[in-house]
Amino acid sequence: MSAQGPSSLPPTTVQSTTPISQSAAHDFLAAYLTRAAQDPALQPNASISEHGPVSRTTAAAPNLILHNLKRVQAGLAGETLGRDLTVAKQNPNEEYLDVAAGAAGNGNQNDDQNDENDLEMKDTEFETEAEAFEEQQQDQTTVDKEERKRLKKERRQAEKKAKNQKGDDSD
Repeated sequence: MSAQGPSSLPPTTVQSTTPISQSAAHDFLAAYLTRAAQDPALQPNASISEHGPVSRTTAAAPNLILHNLKRVQAGLAGETLGRDLTVAKQNPNEEYLDVAAGAAGNGNQNDDQNDENDLEMKDTEFETEAEAFEEQQQDQTTVDKEERKRLKKERRQAEKKAKNQKGDDSD
């Protein structure tokens, strides 16, 4: 009997998945979001402390998962949503398409081929872009070098003046 392995797992029940209607999904998601707003244990980014689960969501750093779930809930309710400004604020240099605009353009296969052609850079375009990038880098380094020289010269002159004033004061 001492050679027995670990105890077996508790009995589990596997429930089959069944599709539900959009209204039922909307109600379920609304109930979850309402409870998650009140109970930090239901928030995906919650941490556990001595006093229980604590939400790490602040006004400056909103919980993106809950934000996206709210957008899904609005979509289930039939609202048409535009560009997501929360994501745009966090990634200001990235351009992305709206979901609605992307869905409208999927019907035409020629658009897909044109997009592929647009994504491929021609050799001449690549070379000119590489040359422009190199020139920009060289301009930045020369400006930085000249600026550093000027600042060093000013610093040396200030040190000389301070040294001369110190020598004059001691006489």
